[in-house]
Amino acid sequence: MRHPLRTITGLFTNMHIRGKLLISYFILIFLPLALMTSFSYKNVSRDYEKQILHSADQSFDQAYTFLSYKVNTLIKASDVIYFNADVQTMLTRDKQTFAEDYVQQNIDRLKLEYVLNSFQNAEDVYRASLYVPGWLMYAGQNFNFFDMDAFSRTDSYRALLASKDKVNWLPEHAITNNNSNLDPVPVVSLLRKIRNSEQTTEIIGIIELNILKEIIDEILQKANITNDGVVYIQNANGDIVSCSNEDQFKRINPDPALIRDAPDDGRSWTDATIGSRGYVVKTRAIENTDWTMVTAIPLTEIFRQSIRIRDLMLVLMLACGLVSYGLAYLITGATVKRILLLKKKMRLVQEGVLNVEVDAAIPDEIGELVDSFNHMVKRIRLLVEEQYQNGKEIKNLELKALQAQINPHFLYNTLELINWKAIDNGVPDIAVISQSLARFYKLSLNKGKDIVSIEDEINHIRAYVQIQNLRFDNKIKLDLQVDPELYGCEILKLILQPLVENSIIHGILEARDSEGGTIAIAGRLELDEIVLTVKDDGVGMPSEQAAGLLANANATDEVQGYGIRNIDHRIKLCYGPEYGLAYRSSPGNGTLVEIRIPIRFR
Repeated sequence: MRHPLRTITGLFTNMHIRGKLLISYFILIFLPLALMTSFSYKNVSRDYEKQILHSADQSFDQAYTFLSYKVNTLIKASDVIYFNADVQTMLTRDKQTFAEDYVQQNIDRLKLEYVLNSFQNAEDVYRASLYVPGWLMYAGQNFNFFDMDAFSRTDSYRALLASKDKVNWLPEHAITNNNSNLDPVPVVSLLRKIRNSEQTTEIIGIIELNILKEIIDEILQKANITNDGVVYIQNANGDIVSCSNEDQFKRINPDPALIRDAPDDGRSWTDATIGSRGYVVKTRAIENTDWTMVTAIPLTEIFRQSIRIRDLMLVLMLACGLVSYGLAYLITGATVKRILLLKKKMRLVQEGVLNVEVDAAIPDEIGELVDSFNHMVKRIRLLVEEQYQNGKEIKNLELKALQAQINPHFLYNTLELINWKAIDNGVPDIAVISQSLARFYKLSLNKGKDIVSIEDEINHIRAYVQIQNLRFDNKIKLDLQVDPELYGCEILKLILQPLVENSIIHGILEARDSEGGTIAIAGRLELDEIVLTVKDDGVGMPSEQAAGLLANANATDEVQGYGIRNIDHRIKLCYGPEYGLAYRSSPGNGTLVEIRIPIRFR
């Protein structure tokens, strides 16, 4: 699969020059404008975000201060009630003594009502109540006094007993209005256990102080400075104590676990995802309660103004870009028109029309190109004239070359005639020599081709060694160990013959009292390379001399060294510098030549 970048590069390369110029102008115009717009948008949005969050911080802290004040007011009121001596005395009355003493109980009720009513006001403590022992006659009043025995069977009482905190807080619930003719009002309540001052483990009563929920709601509403955000209070059980806007809260529907992922110190904002929208969230635990105050502001509202500025800048960017692009289109049109004219004249030259010339009216780079074209056309006309004159001489040379090709055929025919004459006169040795010689030259010439198959090169060696054996009384033994799979591969012609000749003349025949020797030719495949070796069992040579055959231009044996270097040079020119010959030899152990070429099939 083609790489996408290469595909785009290929399309751009194949475009007309006007298209390339327009694309370049587009990049140079719109890219800086886009970067400037992006940079400005980021700065504006960052500053606006800081401004919004700063205002939200101030409102949040102010609301937190008001809530803390309300909470502390209720706790202080509970402290006064808790440590009131009359309260301790009245709640520890002996049941056996005072159960039938209704006068004293009524006096106690009035005193307790006075204490409780002294704390009641519309702003802080809406109502103060006591849970008293059930045997007291005023325990069932259900206004300022409630039956503690009945309350002990509720979940709220069990939670109060299990708590180690000073006070407990009940979430929103309704109580009867102070004006009995009105509907019940929603409140949030503080509960506190009253222990016997003499027996601290005994619970003699419970304080309940109520604050209107609408007062807490108003504080949270003032803390919410955004249209789509919400401020709410959540207790440790995940219940919502109060919120700035119930409809907005239901629409956002924040996860109760949200406060676990955010720090509760109220100092920093964290990013959160609620539903499918992004928000910035800030939380802070309210002291002496299990409440956490949370504010959530949607990112869309923070960036709303910056998005408007971004849209305006995008419109301005597009307007400026289109105007600039239109001007660039007109300018490139005038430039490309001259190039297209030059292209048209070049096409005429390609078709063989040489009497063309382009007027270079403007001395710019294109004008210089036109001058160069005119000069080139004049030069081509002169070369065509010279070529016409040289054509006659080439025809004469071709005729001479044709005549030279007759000589090999004449040689083959002459050798064939010698062969038949030898057979007719009963001289078989001469017939063998003429046949081997004819086959040798036929393979050597190879119809003028430089590339032959390995099989032809091996047959060429067979013919050569056969001729040499007729000369040297069969002293040369040829051992062929070439893999037949390599016979169809290509090789430069006349590679093996000079090496075999060196093995015979400089290796085998130089040995004193030589009775002959063996030349082993092997061939194998190594990965994608062919390795041929020519090995003899002749006199050999020092390894330094063997290495010098290829490296030293002034070799001791000029003929041998030149022939070997010529073969190595031909292989490197044809296949590359990593291929060629390699010699290994030592005195008395013969010589091995390794030929390494790439594998190529015919």
